[in-house]
Amino acid sequence: MKKLLAVLLAALMIAAVCGCGAEKETAPEPGTPLSTFYQAVIDMQPADADALIFFEENNPDLIESFYPGLNDIELSQKLLYMPPIATHPCEIFLVEAKNSEDAEAVAGIFKARIEMGADNDSYPESAKGWQLYAKVQRSGNFVCMIVLPEGHIIPENVFAIDLTETVGA
Repeated sequence: MKKLLAVLLAALMIAAVCGCGAEKETAPEPGTPLSTFYQAVIDMQPADADALIFFEENNPDLIESFYPGLNDIELSQKLLYMPPIATHPCEIFLVEAKNSEDAEAVAGIFKARIEMGADNDSYPESAKGWQLYAKVQRSGNFVCMIVLPEGHIIPENVFAIDLTETVGA
């Protein structure tokens, strides 16, 4: 009886340890349209929050001025949304890099952008927003930089959002 109890307890402990294992993060499928992630972030914003006003930006010179070195990296996709007034801490930039090394380089460029915004002595309120509400996230070759004003939601993992709920919505 003691042996049976010991075996059962050992089996339960093994099952408990296996159940506590970390969930493996899966990157989005290559080529997943970045616009679906952008729309998912927009759709999750609280109804009572101030409206987010963005313009899609494609000008390589402007991108280079805010994200130095990014134009030198070959990307599969990129999608940048900026506010009408560049001093507001409110940007969403999503990219799919060609490989892991390029994705790491993009993450570094995005972190530098956050530091640039956070160090803006000319606009201390804007700098505070960059310090408190800006994040860089990476999943495989997908990388994003998001900064939204106070009262808005930045998901813990943009690339883990269930896109089936937003597709066609």
